[in-house]
Amino acid sequence: MNNSKITILAVSLVAMEWLEYSLYIYTSIDLSQYFFPSEYKESSLIFAYAIFALSYISRPIGGIIFGFFADKTGRRKPLIISSIIVGIATIAIGMLPGYSNVGALSPLLLLLCRLVQSFAVSGEFNNASIFLIEHANRNKVLAGSWVGAASSGGMFLGAIIAYLVRLSDVDYAWRIAFITIGCLSIILALFRRQLIETPEFLKIIQNRIEGDHVNIFFTLSKHKIGIFKIFSIAAFLCVYIYTCNIYFAGLMATELGYEGNISILIMLMVQGIVTILIPIFALWADRIGYLKLLRISIPMIGIMGVLLFFGASIKSHEMISLSLVLYTLGNSGVSACIFKYMFDSLPTEVRCTGCSLAYSIAAAIFGGTALIIAALFVNKGLIIMPGIYVLIFSILAYVSVFHIHDKNIK
Repeated sequence: MNNSKITILAVSLVAMEWLEYSLYIYTSIDLSQYFFPSEYKESSLIFAYAIFALSYISRPIGGIIFGFFADKTGRRKPLIISSIIVGIATIAIGMLPGYSNVGALSPLLLLLCRLVQSFAVSGEFNNASIFLIEHANRNKVLAGSWVGAASSGGMFLGAIIAYLVRLSDVDYAWRIAFITIGCLSIILALFRRQLIETPEFLKIIQNRIEGDHVNIFFTLSKHKIGIFKIFSIAAFLCVYIYTCNIYFAGLMATELGYEGNISILIMLMVQGIVTILIPIFALWADRIGYLKLLRISIPMIGIMGVLLFFGASIKSHEMISLSLVLYTLGNSGVSACIFKYMFDSLPTEVRCTGCSLAYSIAAAIFGGTALIIAALFVNKGLIIMPGIYVLIFSILAYVSVFHIHDKNIK
């Protein structure tokens, strides 16, 4: 199987999963009234964000299980299983009864579906990038970046579908969207059965046959710094994407006077440009070294976060526009490099377990809560504080990437 087909099959489900995730947030105003009806829309919205945050609890569990499975039996099988589970859970969301039908059971069922989704996604995102990089003979930054481009493309499609849902006169058009996405995910998962195992993992299998067995968790305990480095940059990525992209789209509608459709269209344009730039920046990083690009991109995101929310606090549309340009460039740079960076932080035999576990814990603690934290700051009138929050994580990520080193990684 050629690398192009491998790449398409590996990243297609990543795009579908991020499509569903972003669709949930972009349509959260509508969903919140369906699952948490209230005359106070802000309260309903926070409850919808709370479901999003709580669902991340299952990600570390999925990270351990799918990561361990990938390091023990191969990268291919977990990619198939996790994508089928995500598809089933997404279909279920589209079929859930509302609060007016079954009362409090409705949001509980929503939480259950999202817990299942998060459990499965934790075995998808990092494992797909590792799968691609291990298959690549050259341009390994580009190989990993296709997962970043796919997730960005999924958010782009999520914004398009959310826009169409808002324009539709069909009641509960969001149901049709979730069910369709779930069905497509299952169909694409079946095509993944054509994938072949990576050369690097086949070498591990050969070593095991020859008697060289590895205790995954014991070996992983020797790479605490590598795990911390993955955790730090993953927390940074989750915080700035959810705060400066997905949450800010809602802020433009609720605080800055933009029509809901216009705010989605703006973020749609931003995400479309990011999707195009990620592989271009990755090719550049393969030439100059990805650390050089990260050295520029991480501080750019920190500065952008402060400018974006300061611009929102003074309602400066010029400053917001400048900040979104910086977001586009900085996010493209980070998303192009982060997968190769995480890949290099751990050795082959524990790579999937370590990456999935560290990323999932970071996502659970900081990604899932980013929307709620930003909303609470803004509700108290502290509009600039979400930007300060992003700046803090950019500083921590910069220190982790450039000033902490794991001597065990050659």
